Amino acid sequence: MHRRLTVAAAFLMLAACNAPEQQSEAAVNDGALAAGANTADVVANAASTPEPVADRRIPSAFLGRWGLVPADCTSTMGDNKGLMTVTPDRLTFYESRAAIARLEALSPTELRASLAFTGEGQEWTQETPLILEENGRVLVRVAEGERLRYTRCDA
Repeated sequence: MHRRLTVAAAFLMLAACNAPEQQSEAAVNDGALAAGANTADVVANAASTPEPVADRRIPSAFLGRWGLVPADCTSTMGDNKGLMTVTPDRLTFYESRAAIARLEALSPTELRASLAFTGEGQEWTQETPLILEENGRVLVRVAEGERLRYTRCDA
């Protein structure tokens, strides 16, 4: 019986040595500061809070003409139904326009917009993430659960 207890205790001690150590976020941040990281770096790596964008103006990196397919950028016949034009205060589509009701920056390449749409005699609002990818060549817009990938049109 004594031998069984000794073996069981040895297994428990071995398991405790191999168990991953869990640390709170505060302990991790304190450790990062002790290791020489500055406070700004630690804060930047923590979960970020969306920042309202001044004057609800879309940053210049997002501006321009964007097409769902290459022909959206080159059509001269008015059939470019996948073209989206982004200006500082609105998004314009084939049959609708969206004014910026609220705009938050999640990062330099990601915005969260509340858009007030008008088009074809209707009005509606939509929460829309806008995400720049591939060094600003692709703009992803999520609409009604669908990820729409737009490619920047040549100037």
